[in-house]
Amino acid sequence: MKIGCNYWASNAGTHMWDDWDEAVVRRDFALMRDAGMQLVRVFPLWSSFQPLTLLRRWGGMRAELLMNGKPLPDTPCGLAGVDETMLQRFRTMCDIAQENGIELIVGLVTGWMSGVLYVPPAFEGLNVMSDPLAVKWEVRFVRCFVRELKDKPAIKAWELGNECNCMAVLKSPEEAWNWTNAITSAIRLEDTTRPVGSGMHGIMPAVDEEFVAPTNWSIETQGELCDFLTSHPYPHTTSKSSARLDRHDSIRLALQAAIETRLYGDIGRRPACVEELGTFSSSYCNDETKALFVRSSMYQAWAHGSSAYLWWCAFEHSVLDFPPYTWSTWERELGMYDENFRLRPVGKALRAFKEMLDALPFKELPMFRRNAVCVLTREQDFKSFMENGWGVFVLAKQAGFDIEFQFIDEPLRNSQLYIVPGIIGTNWSRSFEYKALIDKAKQGATVYFSLDGGDLSPFAEAFGATVVTRETRTSAAKFDFDGIHYQLNAPYRLLIQPDDAEVLGAESDGNPILLRHAIGNGEIYLMTVPMERHTAVTPNAYATDAPAWHRIYRRVAANVIAKRIAQSGNPLVTLTEHFFNDDHAVVIAVNNSPSEVPATLSFAEGWTVKWQNKSTILPQDGAVFELFRP
Repeated sequence: MKIGCNYWASNAGTHMWDDWDEAVVRRDFALMRDAGMQLVRVFPLWSSFQPLTLLRRWGGMRAELLMNGKPLPDTPCGLAGVDETMLQRFRTMCDIAQENGIELIVGLVTGWMSGVLYVPPAFEGLNVMSDPLAVKWEVRFVRCFVRELKDKPAIKAWELGNECNCMAVLKSPEEAWNWTNAITSAIRLEDTTRPVGSGMHGIMPAVDEEFVAPTNWSIETQGELCDFLTSHPYPHTTSKSSARLDRHDSIRLALQAAIETRLYGDIGRRPACVEELGTFSSSYCNDETKALFVRSSMYQAWAHGSSAYLWWCAFEHSVLDFPPYTWSTWERELGMYDENFRLRPVGKALRAFKEMLDALPFKELPMFRRNAVCVLTREQDFKSFMENGWGVFVLAKQAGFDIEFQFIDEPLRNSQLYIVPGIIGTNWSRSFEYKALIDKAKQGATVYFSLDGGDLSPFAEAFGATVVTRETRTSAAKFDFDGIHYQLNAPYRLLIQPDDAEVLGAESDGNPILLRHAIGNGEIYLMTVPMERHTAVTPNAYATDAPAWHRIYRRVAANVIAKRIAQSGNPLVTLTEHFFNDDHAVVIAVNNSPSEVPATLSFAEGWTVKWQNKSTILPQDGAVFELFRP
């Protein structure tokens, strides 16, 4: 995993290309090098690099495009509307990066940045992602830029731009596909040697054309057309309900980057990375808490397969007196260096983690072994999609196993455990998709469903019970399981009559909430309330003083947990298992609590721990254990 950051010049922010100062850029890159940065994400601001204006005739008729107020030069770059002075400045920055041993990700169509649209004047007022004139010139810009810069060895990867799904509102998923295809194709026409990243955030699974799509920007489209996907997992962001509830040093936020990265990577079936994250203003947390957060977040991202971890941002922009810095408190106090160019604790944590990785006795960490598949379903909007994915991931980690995500419209991935959380509505699956899950149980797997008001048909054959009736709940659902009392809100109460199903959790009147049904060679569990979404939106739901929701998952996943080679004795200490071969593995343990805890781990019989980097797991930190089997 490459450690790095996002970069705008310390003196000028988004104005860096127009207010170019090579001495400042040289100082900035030297400071990033000193902080251990290996990979830096940079942005050729679209309005600066393609400074086009459109002259009009009477009635608003289009007449001529000008660049910097003059006719387009008769040169390859001029005919693409690209300012060669800006290209030379970017070339210089690439050379400076190479001199400092830093690689670059280049966000090409940077028309959106930190809350401001940076669109060439010629295209203002147009939908820049669907209007043919705008898209034609974007393609010309991208082809010119890549052609002119592809000889720079510092450039590690291209990407579409920065959060391009924020540049315009599209009418359909087809428009989003067409734009993404146009830009990725333009890149690859000029350079087939480098990967192309998405640069998107806030995306979710699409739905087959037979169903109404809940999103225009889908994970599947980005995975189809890009080589790697990107997460922007800011803690306490207002756009994600699950992210804004608990302390920065909680397990919820320690796992956020890993959760979002795996959602994109697993569903898109591409490598994925943490491309930007930060902690907003000083009213969110202090420097010490920020460092604690990033230490555990980095460990989790690394353990769960992120190829990079990039902080936002390298330098402080609190003194800049233009938007977005005058608009938003979020855009001012973000630097790993402060306004006096002192490395903050978060910068020291980033550097220390890179040094830890360098000291490991192995160079490449195998992908962590997953024990279950979480199947996300139709009729979930972005909010419920994120909440269900979040809930399943954290509960599984606390229970002692790992999951991968898939969407229900693809063939089921091979597993011994399937978790289908938060079913909503009547079209959550097609009949053959539901049948495929039931068949997996008959063939020997464990399949778990939880309901968020959704419908199941057929019911009795799958669950060994019948529904007498259903009614809207007027108060919280309360039930007991394994000696623990649980309570949560649910849309409906199903009055259930068990036939040959086993009742594991029930309300005070005996009405089942959690059922287990042996079927064929396997088993099916049914939870009639939305446990996963409840934990995702409830403050401190994963804390040790909260009801142990993960105990339900420990029961459901007992067969796969028994096959793990390591177990944690603390629900705030989570593990991943990485196998070099059948007899050589690494276990990564992360302490997701704000205080020091003993390394209460147990290892399967026959495995010997040959190396570890700590005898105890420190606050918001991790430990690496290398295991061998004779």
